[in-house]
Amino acid sequence: MRRRHLAMMVIYTVGLAALLSFSFVAEVSAFNEHDLLTRQIKATAIKGESIAQVLDLLVSEYDIPLGIELGDEKRTPSRKIDLDLPLTNLKDFLDSVIAKDPRYTWKLEGGVIHVWPVTGRDTLLATLLEEKISHFSIIGDASRYAIYNDIMDLPEIRSKLVIAGVEPMIFLASGSMTKLAKETSFNESNLTLRELLDRIVLKTEIRQWVISRWGKNNEYISLKGG
Repeated sequence: MRRRHLAMMVIYTVGLAALLSFSFVAEVSAFNEHDLLTRQIKATAIKGESIAQVLDLLVSEYDIPLGIELGDEKRTPSRKIDLDLPLTNLKDFLDSVIAKDPRYTWKLEGGVIHVWPVTGRDTLLATLLEEKISHFSIIGDASRYAIYNDIMDLPEIRSKLVIAGVEPMIFLASGSMTKLAKETSFNESNLTLRELLDRIVLKTEIRQWVISRWGKNNEYISLKGG
């Protein structure tokens, strides 16, 4: 009888510890998201910039993880944003940017700020972001250019591009040849392209991904990070 009582006590203790552990993780996660949205953003004055240029400020100055899906600007021409904001927080900053370009919306998901179009959304981009990727890895000091080139060359992505008659375009922009730390080890399986890009942003020095159509007839897809 005593042995049975002790066994029940052990089960109860383990169960209670698991419950407390789960609650703690959930609370920490919620706290982190709240903490990110209340991050202080200093007074900002911007004139005549695109939404991607404005949001790039959050990466370069505040190291905020960001994922941007740009809209089809042939259907909804780009807008130039003027901002003159006092000291504020991240949530209010994002709301102010979207108010200036209401073609877009934003949401904090899994620790990454996602921005995407609610009008003029490109069907191919939306489809690619939900495409399942079987496996992707980064080992060692790969450059940003090499990483995004490898992603666009994944068989799951390449097959969709071939069917659509679209080519990948990875620009050699400033910083694109900057390499990750030599000790970088990244290995992910069975996730969507969006989830893959988010995990790169959360687990490496890269803090942003931007995917868009490009070219006179939208014949290219561009993927870049910062």
